[in-house]
Amino acid sequence: MIRTATSLDPPPTQRCRCPMPDKPTTPGPEHFDLRTEEWVPVSGDGSRTVGLRELFLDAHHIGGLAIALPPAASGLLRVLYAITARITGLWEVEGREWYNRRYGLLARSGDGFEPAAVEAYFTRYATRFRLHDPDRPWLQDPRLRAECPGGSGVNKLVMARPAGNNQIWFGHFTDDEQIPLASGDAALHLLAQLYYGPSGQCTPRTVAGQRFGNAYAGPLRKVLSYHPVGRSLYETLLLGLPGPGTFEDGRAERGRAADQCPWERDELPNPLAPPPAPAGPLSALTEQYRHAVLLTPGADGRTVVDATITWAIRANRPPYEDPYVLWDEGKDGTRRPREADANRALWRDLDALVNENRGGEGGHRPRILTDLNSQLPRPVADSLRVHALGFDQDGQTRDRTYFTAATPPLFNLLNPAYAADNELRLDIREGRESAEKAAYRLESALQNAWRAYTTPFEGEKPGGTAKDRRKRGGPWPALALGGYWPKAEQLFWSALEARDFTDSLRSFGRLALVEYDAVTAQVAATPRGAKACEGARGLVRSLLRTDRAATSGLKSEVGR
Repeated sequence: MIRTATSLDPPPTQRCRCPMPDKPTTPGPEHFDLRTEEWVPVSGDGSRTVGLRELFLDAHHIGGLAIALPPAASGLLRVLYAITARITGLWEVEGREWYNRRYGLLARSGDGFEPAAVEAYFTRYATRFRLHDPDRPWLQDPRLRAECPGGSGVNKLVMARPAGNNQIWFGHFTDDEQIPLASGDAALHLLAQLYYGPSGQCTPRTVAGQRFGNAYAGPLRKVLSYHPVGRSLYETLLLGLPGPGTFEDGRAERGRAADQCPWERDELPNPLAPPPAPAGPLSALTEQYRHAVLLTPGADGRTVVDATITWAIRANRPPYEDPYVLWDEGKDGTRRPREADANRALWRDLDALVNENRGGEGGHRPRILTDLNSQLPRPVADSLRVHALGFDQDGQTRDRTYFTAATPPLFNLLNPAYAADNELRLDIREGRESAEKAAYRLESALQNAWRAYTTPFEGEKPGGTAKDRRKRGGPWPALALGGYWPKAEQLFWSALEARDFTDSLRSFGRLALVEYDAVTAQVAATPRGAKACEGARGLVRSLLRTDRAATSGLKSEVGR
């Protein structure tokens, strides 16, 4: 049973335990104050853009973020989590008290954040949220004006734009004619660069006579990021806070006082010094960047006309497990984050999200989902979903595409306390494995059919040897899988809604057989095509059998 809100003592008033507010200062419009400028797209009662101050004051009326750039949304969420921890005082609470405090805040989600705490925080750091401040621009390094020979260009800041000698794909942008970027959009691209930026060559930077022109990859480059989602942005931010003890190693080493966000620190970091481990949730969420960036504003501060992107550290940061990342464990015990793959739908990771112990597969679901095993108010629990943000990249410079996906409400599946759902969790895994086995059989059968159909005269075709072309397996597998996976996803969600994965292997096998016949229909009408297609068709048709032979070796074929 989930406790109701009345089972806990009323939570203490939200507070921001920050130093006394600085004397208010009035920024000029050219500074682009992120507290008040409208730059964050949000959803709810219609779409609109808000500043950070309005975002927190009105969070209980905002449905969620509506940012079209997933890597920017992933980075901004981490920034908002850190500010939430400050405003609510949860950053300094330990143990069971932390969960009780959050429970109380969620129980009265209709009230939102305490306005006085919001005002106190943004007044305290009034000069630190200016995107174009000449002394301390937000999340930037003003020293780059003197340490770098020139800018990198606006095109380098926007990951979808070509830069340097790269080919033009999404828009006609060239380095000869840099098109300015609106300052609000530039702030989002700044976040994307800090969290997902490339490794390798960058604009050279000289510090203390030492000149380097290469950088480490961003901390989230090429990985998937999972975030719990509530009924409002207020709930989403509270549900996304890492629980106590997540970053204890760094805190024990450096102390609680060292846990700060970059804009809260009075001193800029030494780029040549070894970077320390995160001292707590604030530094872990906002200070893991490996790039240094400086935006050059236009005359009125409403646009960005240039950007300098270079290295921020010379020694990589100490490793830590990001709480929003799904970790796979190899046979040697090494943990690696699950990489973003635009060809792999979110539902194929669902069993890894809901099962804490994944048996022989190894691996660990995101820590943030394990933190949700604690008691939550029933209305919050019943509506909780998981949102995935992915950027399909390689580890260096190549960016392919970004994507998002969301689950239906699944709190009961996330929490092992609900014993009635234990069997369903295992069924979800079996359903995913069955879908992947059917896809593997479909792909293999079509490769065999294509080779059997084309082998006698394939060597006469130009463009590589016959052996190379047979290895590729022809065009049929890609065509069939393109039709199979969307239908398999619909079947999976229908089975989950009905809580019935009975005969899932046969069900997915039928889908695969339909796609096999559809792709091979044209050549199957010829004698030679009929022989080739029917000879390989049995590899898929065997999935419809109910004996043990049809299901043997299931685990050995999935996940390919």
